[in-house]
This record gives sequence, structure tokens and C-alpha cells, in this order.
Amino acid sequence: MAAPNETPSSGSSGLVIARIGGVPVQIGASWLLLAAVIIYIVVSGESDQGPRAYILGLAFALSLLISVLVHEGAHAVTARAAGLPVHRVVADLWGGHTAYDPRLSTPGKAALIAVVGPVANLALSGIAWVASHAVTQDGLTGRVLYAVAFVNLLLGGFNLLPGLPLDGGQLVDALVWRITGKRETGLIAAGWTGRFVTLGVILWFIVRPLLEGTDLSFYSIAWTGLIAAFMWQGATAALRTGQARQMLARGTVAQVVRPVPVLRGSDVLEAAAATGGLAVVVDEQGRPTALVLPQDAQAVPRDRWASTPASALARVQAERWVAETRPQDDLTAVVTAIQQSTSSVVVAVEDGRVLGLVTVEAVNAAIGAN
Repeated sequence: MAAPNETPSSGSSGLVIARIGGVPVQIGASWLLLAAVIIYIVVSGESDQGPRAYILGLAFALSLLISVLVHEGAHAVTARAAGLPVHRVVADLWGGHTAYDPRLSTPGKAALIAVVGPVANLALSGIAWVASHAVTQDGLTGRVLYAVAFVNLLLGGFNLLPGLPLDGGQLVDALVWRITGKRETGLIAAGWTGRFVTLGVILWFIVRPLLEGTDLSFYSIAWTGLIAAFMWQGATAALRTGQARQMLARGTVAQVVRPVPVLRGSDVLEAAAATGGLAVVVDEQGRPTALVLPQDAQAVPRDRWASTPASALARVQAERWVAETRPQDDLTAVVTAIQQSTSSVVVAVEDGRVLGLVTVEAVNAAIGAN
């Protein structure tokens, strides 16, 4: 599934098995648990096959991994083609996700990125189905190809269900976003449909069979419950994100940013006289790294400001204190930077150019005033 991520610096743990165009392809530790469960189920059902059952189980697990990576790779390639930076592709217990930066996205781009994943699975299903008929179907290769066809048909169809966190939910999000012009409304709508889809999954796979008198295995109930829990959690996260964006949309960066002098370490304090010594200090590459605070500047005699370098007073700031944003954007990026840096002040930057400083007080005032 596609997973828009507005915090490009946020990382994800996992074993990097490849880099495609600089994008890391990772296998999360939780995927090993999924692989172990698949192998166990196959071996239990093929106990008369001896060691061949383990080979078959491993082949099924690897074919699922390939199917997931094809799905996520389609998301990643399409996102990059649409001009959106892709941070990583991950395979994990829940299948996988592709994290990309959606800040330059549009409803059309979001819908296209979402739909290509299931389409890739359906195409792979068709290819595997045709290939399975070209070999001996009761042999190892034929059985694996048939499993690939079935799994990809299931992955493609299931991911098109209209609710977040599934790709079909991304389509609902994009549609409502396009109609209303508000991304937060799309997230809330897709979060609610995600909850309804989750309830539908429980009713269809657990409640319906029980009402019909069908005996369900522990594995069926456990896996359905885990999938439903994952879907409910994702839908709830979408709702909360949408509600938070509604609040953050009450203000813009232009309302909360305070322009300040931008100094190199060798620049003298006098260059920040207009702001009482307050200034952003950048490194040789122009990246904001530190602050000169008025209280530190005031401790220097005024007649020495013309000879005191900014580096003598610069306080290095926490990582992730830089918010990549634009004056007309809402407050999402600056609030994210405040949360991640745990700082009460962050610097807003547009295309490498420092816009100014944003404080928690200014954000709260903007939200409260609108």
C-alpha cells in the first residue's frame, strides 16, 4: 500500500536488501514472523512430503515477498515519476508499504500512485496463471506459480477495498480531496470507510461462517482478527490525521514565521542588531544548524558586536528542527518539526532559503485566533 509520509527524515528499521534509484528496499523483522507462519502452515498440510514440504513452504514465502515488492515497487516508481520523493519501500508482517513525500501531490497523483499497486498484482496474477498451465501443475514449479496467481489476485482485489489503510482507501481519499479541495476531508472520509470495511471483513469471514454453523480454525480466526486490528488501527490513524490537519489548516506559515538575519559562523554579531542579536546560523552548505539568542547577545558589550563572530554565541539546535515548507502552506510541517525536535522554536525553509523562525507560542496563537 502507498503510505504518504510528510516527514522525510523519519526512518524505518529493517534489513536493506537493495537500493533502486537510491531508494532503500527493506525487509522488516516482522516479515520473518510472517514467513515462519507460512512455512509452518505449508509443512503442516504437506507432512507426507518430507523435506520437500519445507522447500515448498520456503518457495511460497519467497513468492509472497516478491508479490509484495512488485506491489510496492509499482507505488514507488509511479510516485517518483510523478515528481514525489520516495523514502523507502518496506516488506513487513502486514505486507508492506511505500513511504513517499506527498507535499507536492495532487488528487490525481495520489489516485494514480494508489491504483498501480493492485493493478501490478492483478497483472502478475495473470502472468503466473498462464505460466502455471505451461508446466506440470502437480510439480513444485506449477504449484508455486498457481499460488503466486492466487495470492496476487487476493492482494490486488483486497487492496482495492474502499477504506484506509488499503489502496482503495487512498482512492476514496483522493476523490473526496478532489471534490472538496481539502485533503483533511478526504482523510476523514477514507478513515470512516476504512472502519466500515473492517467491520465488513469481520462479519464476512468470522460472523457469517459461525451463523451458518461452520467450524472455524484457530488460524482463520487469529489471522482475520490480526488483519482487522491492523485495518482498524490504520483507519483510526487516518481519522486522527485528518482531524489534526483540520486544526492545522486554521493557520499558514506566513502567519507564524518571524524573519530573522541568516548568518555564517564568521559573520559578526552586528549583522543581527535589528533583532537584538537573534539570528539563524547556517553551515558552509547553507543548512540551518544553530541559533544566536538575544540573551546571549546582550551578555556581550555593545561596542564588541562588530568584532564578535556569530560562531562564538551560536547554540547548535536539535536534529529535525528544520521545517521544509512554503509561506502559503498550513502548519503541518512546522508542527511536525516541533514534535520531532522537541524544541519550542524551529526554522522554516523553502527550497534551501530560510524563511524565518517559528515558535510554539506563535503556532498556538494562530490556531486559537482562527
